Amino acid sequence: MMTRGLMLGAALAMAACTTGGGGRSFDDPAVQKLFTMATPEYYANISLANKISQSCSRYRYDAALDSQMNEARNEVGRGSLSAISQRRGIELETDVSQRSFSVKHDVNLETDDLCAAGDAEVLEGSALSAMLIPA
Repeated sequence: MMTRGLMLGAALAMAACTTGGGGRSFDDPAVQKLFTMATPEYYANISLANKISQSCSRYRYDAALDSQMNEARNEVGRGSLSAISQRRGIELETDVSQRSFSVKHDVNLETDDLCAAGDAEVLEGSALSAMLIPA
């Protein structure tokens, strides 16, 4: 599972090079929430944002911001370089976050349309909403 996640992250980073700038600036409160998170929590949130963007045509995943965020987090020791040693913590936090998200929004992440859940996260200004670009 983690290998697939790292490959997805690499693909998104490559896509960021061709898609231009991110949708939000680092001054945005949602971006700041995401930036300051511990590594496992950060990766759990970007995983949820990816799931929303894959399930809902109203949102795109902000690959450019993901790439910029990873570079900035690497500079302070909380980016992809530190994630390698925290693989088990990331997997556990991702599982817990996905279950919590499912209960919070009464959705099945694998089968349901996640547009309403994405809308609720954007309205809340949650950290994961920083990675969602309205399409």
